[in-house]
Amino acid sequence: MTTRVGAAYKRPLADDRPTGPGPRRAGDPDREVEDLSRRIAEVVNSAGPEIRGDLREYAIELLKEETEQSDVAHEPATQASPPPFNPLAIALLLCLAALPLLLSIVFAPVGLAVLGIAAFMGIWGVIAIVFRRRRT
Repeated sequence: MTTRVGAAYKRPLADDRPTGPGPRRAGDPDREVEDLSRRIAEVVNSAGPEIRGDLREYAIELLKEETEQSDVAHEPATQASPPPFNPLAIALLLCLAALPLLLSIVFAPVGLAVLGIAAFMGIWGVIAIVFRRRRT
């Protein structure tokens, strides 16, 4: 009784479904949701007219809250630890930044300092790669 619309299925409205004792499948989520919504509607309609709107909104908020919590609980866990830090890439960028500084007369000492830091980080990166390969 479903009709295909694009890639998704569109279910008919509850008013379009046959009523009465029909074949019930055990564990049919559509039927269960319909039964629960009828029970909620009975409780809301049995309340006084002054609080029906509040009860309706409260029921909707409870449903949203409960379904969002179950969605969060079933999400697959992502990688807990951050990827390992390797200073080799930063060393390459610092070398590129140091070259123009070395070519200028005023900033040559700064360029040497940046180049020294780049060399230190490059050595650190190579050592980190070697030890990481030995561990695995």
